[in-house]
Amino acid sequence: MGNNRPVKTKDWIAFLKSKGCIYLRTTASHDHYKCPNCLRTITHREKDKEIPALHCRTNLHTLGLTLKDLYDWIEKNR
Repeated sequence: MGNNRPVKTKDWIAFLKSKGCIYLRTTASHDHYKCPNCLRTITHREKDKEIPALHCRTNLHTLGLTLKDLYDWIEKNR
């Protein structure tokens, strides 16, 4: 599998919760999560079925993680 595949929204939310992130609020159509030791919120659209890899990458940068960390976590926890 490639390194730019989208991530299912339910997998993304489970990953955030496993990292200690908590739901903060919904603004317009975007959901915001606050994660420990992060200066900004993690933002995504929960109504979408999948989250593009680029969007995941920018949010993971805030967490200090990479797409590989996310893909490895998904494979391990399915």
